[in-house]
Amino acid sequence: MSSAQTFVRDRYLSQCISYGSECLNMKSMTILVFVIIAIVSGETELYQSQRWVTKILYETLESYVPDGGPTCRRDGQAYSEGLKDLRLWATQMYDASAKFPTGILSGKSTDFGDYDECLETNTTNLDFKPQYCIVNIRFSPSVKLYPNYYKTTSLNIINSSISAWEAVKLNPNPAKVQRNEINTAICIPSSCTHSDLQSTLSPKIVSAFNRHEINTTVTVDSLYCTTQHDKPPKTLGFVIFWCFILIIFVLIIIGSLHDSYPKEDTESKYKPFIVAFSIQSSLKKLFYNNTKTVEFTGCNFLKIIACLIVLLGHRLMYISAQPVYNTNKIEETFEIMIYGIVHNGPLVVDIFFTICGFLTFINMYNELVKTKRFNMPLILFWRWCRLIPLYGLMIAFYSFVLVHLSDGPLWKHMAVKESENCQKNWWTNLLFVNNYVNADQPCMIQSWYMACDLHLCALGILIVYFVWKYPKCERTVLMSVIVISCFISAYVVYEHKFYPTFFGFISNLKYPPSHEVFTLLYIPTHTRATPYFVGMFAGHVYRITKIRKPDFRFPYPTLFLLAIICGCILWMMSIFYFFVHEYSVWASVLYALVFRLIYSAVISAFIVVSAVNTCFTGPWSLILAPLGRLTYGVYLGGLSMQLYHVASARTQIYFNQLILSWIVIGDSIYGFVIAFILYLLIESPFENLLKLLIHKINGGKSKTEERISKAVEMLPHTIERYTKSPESEVVNN
Repeated sequence: MSSAQTFVRDRYLSQCISYGSECLNMKSMTILVFVIIAIVSGETELYQSQRWVTKILYETLESYVPDGGPTCRRDGQAYSEGLKDLRLWATQMYDASAKFPTGILSGKSTDFGDYDECLETNTTNLDFKPQYCIVNIRFSPSVKLYPNYYKTTSLNIINSSISAWEAVKLNPNPAKVQRNEINTAICIPSSCTHSDLQSTLSPKIVSAFNRHEINTTVTVDSLYCTTQHDKPPKTLGFVIFWCFILIIFVLIIIGSLHDSYPKEDTESKYKPFIVAFSIQSSLKKLFYNNTKTVEFTGCNFLKIIACLIVLLGHRLMYISAQPVYNTNKIEETFEIMIYGIVHNGPLVVDIFFTICGFLTFINMYNELVKTKRFNMPLILFWRWCRLIPLYGLMIAFYSFVLVHLSDGPLWKHMAVKESENCQKNWWTNLLFVNNYVNADQPCMIQSWYMACDLHLCALGILIVYFVWKYPKCERTVLMSVIVISCFISAYVVYEHKFYPTFFGFISNLKYPPSHEVFTLLYIPTHTRATPYFVGMFAGHVYRITKIRKPDFRFPYPTLFLLAIICGCILWMMSIFYFFVHEYSVWASVLYALVFRLIYSAVISAFIVVSAVNTCFTGPWSLILAPLGRLTYGVYLGGLSMQLYHVASARTQIYFNQLILSWIVIGDSIYGFVIAFILYLLIESPFENLLKLLIHKINGGKSKTEERISKAVEMLPHTIERYTKSPESEVVNN
């Protein structure tokens, strides 16, 4: 019996004692009526004290009138009066606001309301414009209301009769999304700033929840408030960007016409420069197939597969970064072993590192054997020149153009924030130190790979030069750097008590750079070096095999390659162990010590077998070569389109396998189309210009210097690992 019932019962009995035998007369009957009313009233009060948070929030927001400074207060009153009179503008603002949050217990924490209806409301005759804001509310029951909420033991909810507070209880499992949060949209006058909204709405919500013994914090971030005219002004950088694109288009048209209608009698010294922008020459280079090095077509196959998986992984990252309609379905994937392939998706990037290490060793060693010359600063400078045209264009796009393309509830938080990072930290990208300097504020989140690749290339060149100089130490040196790199990663995991890699938990994917495991373990060069060095060792094995046994072939190569692919898939699923067991630092250290080593070793086996047996010949080579050359553009341009799509979303996404596969197919098609356009506009023309520059430099050199420059020209450049087929990187003089 409740305290209210006990109090009324005792009062009734005392009245009966005082009246004696007349307890049942008219007066006592009157008292009895009051008793019943009191009991009903007590039960109602008790019920109200246990009302669910969404009901309390609805009643609070329903009576809220925007307040703050004098202007905000005036416009808030005008909104309230207009709503009472059912004025169209006020009713639209009210209609666009979220009313009653639903699905809190299943993890659906955000209600977007109607973003477009709010901002498209016509307030011409008024002194303000509409403003759309998202209010964040975190709640928890007081100790008095539900003390079990603060117990550290978690409960698997299998009994529907338990308290609802168990469903929103803090869960120590990082794969779970906390249910104690509500994000609701509200449409208010633009004269009310986000600080006005927080300072006036927060006390109202906190007070209403406190009456029911519920603790609450309310936050309104300026990144989640948008007005009709909230887009930044177009800067000089915006104008220069589009002028540059226009100039490129004009040059391409002129170059293509010049290439189509050559005039032999009027040869101009500017003709090579003009023809460098020809579409015909770009297409010939894109579809060129070097039959002399067809054995390396397997690298293209791996690059394309890795690129598609990277698109899938980043799509999942962006999906998890925005509100999901059925969060519980994503949580369930961490309990299914086969999804370990997806959650260990970041491991796929090691395919690129392995290929790069393999090709660097093969090409650099061959060049040293032929030229006997070594100039590392010059080599790295030319590599930088090969990377910068498209990379620089994308940095400029993020800095000056992206913010003007769209809008949405998450636009300022995702796209505008990324643009601001590029405006502040563009120099770290151009110097290729962005994975160490200001790593928590990245310009293009995928650009960490560019810095890692250039750093590892520098290390790789030094190692190749050393083993060429001292051939007896070749195997010892390569195995030593592999072991050292493995222990470096394991030490970082042990020192910071990290998981062995960056896991795709929803809490991590909201903004990965804000997590130390991302900035200290996932993107630094020294923790990603193992697959690169393993690839170099594979290059050593391939070179020795071709020298000692030029006619050697692996038996049953197709079966062997299929077994390697299956082995990669099974190894990626091994990450499932960490989702079903409590965190163990030694398990994480052991896994960090070997998981990149084993994976890159298997990938290296695929490369060596396919190269020795020339498995991908004929039609395979014709298809894979051009697609392999486009993967660099997909990596930069395709992932940028994913950011645009998610940041401009107006609603929550529903997660299931069919929808995800449909989206990823679209991502792949769009990615390669964008990469094809970028190749014709930027990659191919500027690569041609760089070769013209090298040729011009060679024209004024001695024979010795010319040989050095030729070696520099023919060395594998990082850009060719993305834009050109790996087989075209092998030097054949």
